[in-house]
Formats: sequence, C-alpha cells, structure tokens
Amino acid sequence: MRARIPAASAGDAALAEELSAPAVDVRNLVKHFGHGSVRALDDASITIRRNEFFTLLGPSGCGKTTLLRTIGGFSVQDSGTVLLHGAPLDGLPPHRRPVNTVFQSYAVFPHLTVARNIAFGQEMQRRPRAEIAAGVAEMLALVKLDGLGGRRAAQLSGGQLQRVALARALACRPRVLLLDEPLAALDLKLRTEMQLELKRLQAEVGITFIFVTHDQHEALTMSDRIAVMRAGRIEQVGTPQEIYERPTTRFVADFIGETNLLEVLRVGPGRYRLASGVEIAADASSATEAGCALAIRPERAVLVAPGAGLLSGRVQQVVYMGTDTSYHLTLDGIGPFRVRGQNRGGASPVVRPGDAVGVALDPDAVW
Repeated sequence: MRARIPAASAGDAALAEELSAPAVDVRNLVKHFGHGSVRALDDASITIRRNEFFTLLGPSGCGKTTLLRTIGGFSVQDSGTVLLHGAPLDGLPPHRRPVNTVFQSYAVFPHLTVARNIAFGQEMQRRPRAEIAAGVAEMLALVKLDGLGGRRAAQLSGGQLQRVALARALACRPRVLLLDEPLAALDLKLRTEMQLELKRLQAEVGITFIFVTHDQHEALTMSDRIAVMRAGRIEQVGTPQEIYERPTTRFVADFIGETNLLEVLRVGPGRYRLASGVEIAADASSATEAGCALAIRPERAVLVAPGAGLLSGRVQQVVYMGTDTSYHLTLDGIGPFRVRGQNRGGASPVVRPGDAVGVALDPDAVW
C-alpha cells in the first residue's frame, strides 16, 4: 500500500515560493528628477539571482546609482516595483529593508574603534552582547583584520577602512549587499587587490552582492553577470564573456573595452560590404538590410604583410604598453582601426609609422 504524502501547509508553500524567487526583481522602474525634466530611470527591469555577484555598469549619469538607491530605499521611484525574494519593498524605509549598503565614502566613524564600528549596526538591532562580540570576531576574521579591533578608524589605511565598512555591513546579516562604487577612492594596486577580496567575501558569505561601477575592468573581473546601462535603460545583461564577446548594441560594443566599429551594408546571408568595397563574413543575425556596424576587438586582429590580409592600410602610430603594443592604423577606404598584439620576447611585428600593412581576421573575430 502506497503511503500518502501529506499536503503542504500554507507556510510550506510560502517558503517554497520564496526560495524559488529571485533575490531582487526590478520591474519597470521609472524615476524623474528636476520636476520631471530628467528621466533617471526609464522603464528599467532586471532580475538578479540568489547568491550572485551582479554589477550595474555604465557611464556617469546612466542611472546605475539611482537604481541601487531605489533598491536600498534611499530613493523612491515614480512607478514600477522592487521585490526582494518575492516580497515587494515599495514604501519600506531603508532601515526596514533586509539589505545593507557600502558607500564610496566608507561612512566609518573615525572616533570609534574598528570593533565598535563593526558592532554599531548590531547594537542598533539590540542584539545580545555575547552575540555582538561573536559577530565582531567573525567579521574581523572574514575581512582579515584580526588583531586590529582595538584601533581607531582614523589610524587605518584606505584599504583597511574599506574592509571595516564591509565588515560592518555584513555583520547585520543582510540578505542583499549593495555596493556603490566602494573601490573608487583606492589607488590602482589596492583597488585590484580589493576586487579579489570582494569576490572572495561574496563567495564565503553566500549572499547576493549588487555592485555599481563605471570601470569596465572591475565589472569584467568580479561579476557573475553585468547589466550595462545607458540613459536610464538596461542595454544588455549577460556574463562578462557574453558582454565582451557578443555585445548586442553599438553602445555596449563601444563602451566595454576597445572596439573597432566598421560601417557596413548587408549584401547577403552572413555577408557584409565595407565602405572600401571589401566583403566580409560575420555572424550578425540582428543586422538590418539598410545598414549596421561590425565590431572587431583590437586583440582579435593580426598584422600581416601588405596584401596578405583581408584589409590593408598604413600605420599611423605605435604605442608600447608594456604587456602589449597598440598599433593605430588608417585602413584604405575605411578609416581608423586599431590592432593590439602581446609583447612576447620580441615576437610582435616590427612596424613603424608610415609602413604599409595588411590585417588578417579570423571569422569568429567579427561580430
């Protein structure tokens, strides 16, 4: 006789629904500033998964910080909704949302010790002293500041202050951590180190991180997925590899890294004609009959002898960049074009300004 499985209770069903819901679901957000003259968010919608390192990337004024502040409750949208694990957040002030924010300015109290800074949020939640002490010790170990709990924040370096801000935010056990360009004030070497630290922290604590930056390298290095924003709208969402290798709009192709954009006309299935008359093959199913642009990353093009490549031109400038060399060309009948080659013990082509060159392209280099 088969055992009868008891029906799930309403509480079990609600829990199952919450566990299956995205961490953050942003639906059709609209936000105006300046009495409606500036549309900071223009029908923005994204779905952010649980335990994901998700980055909002774009130039200044694109709406990425406004979107982050709306999720955190610091800004109120004109229309649309934000859900966290399936529950709407609309109308809740920041302190009642199960999220925490790390700001660019750190916002660390300089007159308090490191331990008191980390404990601050927990004290506001009126947690027991023993629980707070255990939480502080755990966070100090997590951000690798063991032994520095007694120091005052004013005695710390910029990188250490950033770790304190992260520890204080994580000590309150948020379900989502919002990070508003937290590495912008650090020098290049320290910023690179903190990128790896943030990724490690996110993996260890196992919660969703939503990170805002205008730095493409930062976004590509740290993110599980990236949303590229422009003028309040989401241009493209994808993994770092998808965003870099397969941009879906001209803006994304031009904004992420270096890209050669060549104007072409579609002349047949997978065939495109350049202004010079040269025809080129590319997989670009979204192209229109009227016209489009082909995107070619400089590192995917190769300098060859004159007449040996699909394209031809002359070298205008050679820029040595340490690990690689950038060649600025003018292609015949087309215009500016860049090629980048790694410096491998003198293996890079030896060319000088004014030299005639050819450019070879692999079929999968053109998008």
